Amino acid sequence: MKISVEKELGIKKEFEVATSNINVERAFQMQLDLAKRDDISEKTGLEILQLSLDTMRKSVDYIKETLKLNKTQCALVDEMETSDTAMLVNRICMRLMGNTDEEIEAIFNSTEEMSPEDLEKA
Repeated sequence: MKISVEKELGIKKEFEVATSNINVERAFQMQLDLAKRDDISEKTGLEILQLSLDTMRKSVDYIKETLKLNKTQCALVDEMETSDTAMLVNRICMRLMGNTDEEIEAIFNSTEEMSPEDLEKA
């Protein structure tokens, strides 16, 4: 499948990413890592900080490896805003799990319109 990152990275080229078992498995693993980062109810401050750092590193690596970026393109990912990085990781994962760009855009738009209380319930 083709994945465009022009909006996030300014790269006009679309990247071909196979929906192979390994890529889908990596998408699920990335989603699991993100979920673990959010489960902080019984974690110490140090554990939360370590989880956040690990997740940030894994997110950046996930983008670079999944899209098979070159050195120049990798530098663009390194300079991304953290929130944009998280959105791109989620978008790539969702594409690999079968969602279309239109479906993903609708999901992202619906969450932007939700209040913080609604997001906690979702």
